[in-house]
Amino acid sequence: MSFFDRLFGRKPTDPDQIPDEMPWDRHPSIYEHVAAHVNSDQPGLSADGYELPDESRVNAEGTVGFAIGALDGIMSHHGGGESEEAAVRAATQIIRAYCDQPTAVNKAAFYSSLLDGSTLGVVDPVLQGLIEDPAVNHQRLYEVAYSFATQAIDREPVKFGIALLGIYNVPENEQLFQTLGRHDEFTLYCAVALMNSSDNPEQALWKLAQNVDGWGRIQAVERLAETQDPEIKDWLLREGFRNSIMIEYLAYTCATTGGLLSALSQEQIDRELLTAAGEILAALFEGGPAEDIDSYADGALATEMYLGHAESVELTLADYINVLTIQHWLKQEDADWEMRVGMQWTPERVAELRNICEQLLSRPDCREKALRGLSAEDRMEFHYANAVAEALGVDTWEAHWRRLRECPDDDDRWYHMMVRCDESRIDEVVAYAERTLDLHALAIGPAEELGLGREWQPHQCLNYVLQELGKFPGRGKALIQAGLQSPLIPTRNATLRALSAWGQYTWGEELTQALQAAAAIEPDEEVRQRMERILRGEGWEE
Repeated sequence: MSFFDRLFGRKPTDPDQIPDEMPWDRHPSIYEHVAAHVNSDQPGLSADGYELPDESRVNAEGTVGFAIGALDGIMSHHGGGESEEAAVRAATQIIRAYCDQPTAVNKAAFYSSLLDGSTLGVVDPVLQGLIEDPAVNHQRLYEVAYSFATQAIDREPVKFGIALLGIYNVPENEQLFQTLGRHDEFTLYCAVALMNSSDNPEQALWKLAQNVDGWGRIQAVERLAETQDPEIKDWLLREGFRNSIMIEYLAYTCATTGGLLSALSQEQIDRELLTAAGEILAALFEGGPAEDIDSYADGALATEMYLGHAESVELTLADYINVLTIQHWLKQEDADWEMRVGMQWTPERVAELRNICEQLLSRPDCREKALRGLSAEDRMEFHYANAVAEALGVDTWEAHWRRLRECPDDDDRWYHMMVRCDESRIDEVVAYAERTLDLHALAIGPAEELGLGREWQPHQCLNYVLQELGKFPGRGKALIQAGLQSPLIPTRNATLRALSAWGQYTWGEELTQALQAAAAIEPDEEVRQRMERILRGEGWEE
């Protein structure tokens, strides 16, 4: 389908005919939308600012939505962003065509070419080719870039416009980049543009980093890894690592660039630094998508100093969680401790640090705070308390049972309830689930939904129950029947796992017929094949 068909719903009767309205004529543009939701006294945007004008088109029916900035963030960190030569050639040709003849039709074709692709996948080689091409009319290229960045109603043209503007050293564009960069979808592109065009790139990046907390924070902070500015280094250590995706992405950068070891080497440290150091170290010990404690050359000494400071102050539940994380790592039996000796994790030091962790967790106030926190209304405080209490051998069942009955619509509470369920408790929980969950409303028939988004929360409550029912043969047959008719593929799969774990001898005629009927109407081919295998007694297979 051509650009005019797709974008305007009609095709020009004459190839030279220009539609009455081009996409950059519509309002609000993405830039206008973002700018309207900026509060200069607060970081980021107001709540309504994160849903962009092109949201309905990007998340069209049947597609899987990504969190803000996640797709580019994942591609830039975990591969998938490599360019394809054909796509690069096509993009370069269409840009050159516009620069040669800057007509509205050529601009529209350029715009259209960006809509369904990934800017990240082609932008670097395309920009490099344009920079090296002496025939490119840079005045025209700059003008179209500025137009896309400020007037486009779709995100990919905005990204491409930002990237193009970044190759021109125009400091006056810094405010444009700072504004668009507050939205995590554009922070990566604005960060690179600021590095290329700002009079003071580090200060510009730091300002941008402070105004985002998702993927944008990750992208901006990573580009501050070489800073020598004491003020920025201190901010990295105390605040810069925090983000709403995973602290693990930035823990190493902020520990090394921020100078964690040097900061902990002081005789006394303030509470803010102790808290931040604990969070950074815990993230490094957890490991994950970026460098972890085994990559951190100063890790052993920094941990020793952190625990030394922890011994001299009163600890919070969050502090105790960090200590537990360190302790868990120190107790690993299957790790390559021979390799770790080279990183100063000597047997003597490991034994001493284990002992310090044990002493900290044996403090009377540790248990007292955990037990008190089991009554907390705040979700995070409760989960901290639960983790500490269970590490101390406390049975937290009653606390979870109480919380579930207080809010049976919370899928997270069902999850935590079910993973702690045993033979002595399952009948009570199943009976409660059958009374509380609206099984009729949940069993609306199979579809190909994945259950992403809070609108599916009631369905996720059932899903979490079914995930654990395989451990309890014959319990919750009404829940099983509802699961077979769930619109969510993961819930139907959880039901099949439970049935497979039970064994056919427990099903009875009613469940057998229910599974046969479900297989006959199952819309997903893989799920249908699993149903048929289980009916033949072959069991669950991925």
